[in-house]
Amino acid sequence: MISKQAWFSAAFLGLVCVVGGAKAQDAAGWKADHDAGWAAYQGGHFTEAEKYLRAAENKARAFGAEDPRLATTLDHLAWVLCTEGKSEEGEKLAKDALSIREKTKTDLLDSLNTLACLYDLDGKPQEAKPVYLRYLALVEKTAGAEHPETVAAFDNLATVHHALGEKAEAEAAYKRALAIREKNGEAKAAELAPTLYNLGLLYVETGKLDQAEALLKRALEIRRKSLGATHPDVATSLEALGQLYAKQGKKEEAHATTKQALVIYELDLGAKHPHVVRCCSKLAQCCRAIGHADEADLLEERVKAAQTDK
Repeated sequence: MISKQAWFSAAFLGLVCVVGGAKAQDAAGWKADHDAGWAAYQGGHFTEAEKYLRAAENKARAFGAEDPRLATTLDHLAWVLCTEGKSEEGEKLAKDALSIREKTKTDLLDSLNTLACLYDLDGKPQEAKPVYLRYLALVEKTAGAEHPETVAAFDNLATVHHALGEKAEAEAAYKRALAIREKNGEAKAAELAPTLYNLGLLYVETGKLDQAEALLKRALEIRRKSLGATHPDVATSLEALGQLYAKQGKKEEAHATTKQALVIYELDLGAKHPHVVRCCSKLAQCCRAIGHADEADLLEERVKAAQTDK
């Protein structure tokens, strides 16, 4: 679902290269922290990512309130915070980054994409939709109709249609994105997995279960190969497959698959993360379906405790 450019423009790299002395050292220190943090995020190590990107933010603020390195850092830290469940702070940083880029008229696409995606992830499709539309218009104008970022924008806009119950529009947009990506030779790339996953979810909701299973399994295979077996996105795919198996009446498969998802979520996100709590609730239902009442009771107690702590 999310498309993000991780690197900087050639002009920005040139800016870093021409500074000297103490400023060069400051820039090198910022870059080291930033790159380590963004690599940790991409690897699914979110606590480590936040630590490095917080350090990079402190260094970047010394460059000035409108420095492009500050905008980049705020954007990337926003992704980390929202993934950790700190959506309010993450969205604020994404808005700050967008404000900097609107003033400087540099890398505007990155910040529009970030803010729209974070609204989307936080369950705010009404807020996400106009930002996605603005991003789509700009990226299609600058990059072309079949550029990977344009395709990602259509894909992300489809998720908003999906969330708003506009299922026909969502299916058409997912299929368009999928067809272009297949045509461009991305059938085995990580960028294809979100489209497969999202279309699979839509088919689960609309009762096209056999089609959904094929799509979700393919998304899971791609994520395991490209991200590693313990990445949170792998857990997301497993969780969706578990719900599909439950709808198909495959109770044992639903229990086993959902349990795998919970183990992976807990490994990277911690016991109280919203994804963990949600998965606990689903696993409890699976446990009751196969007669594991004691396991279900324990899981439901965890969910109640997490809700009480809010």
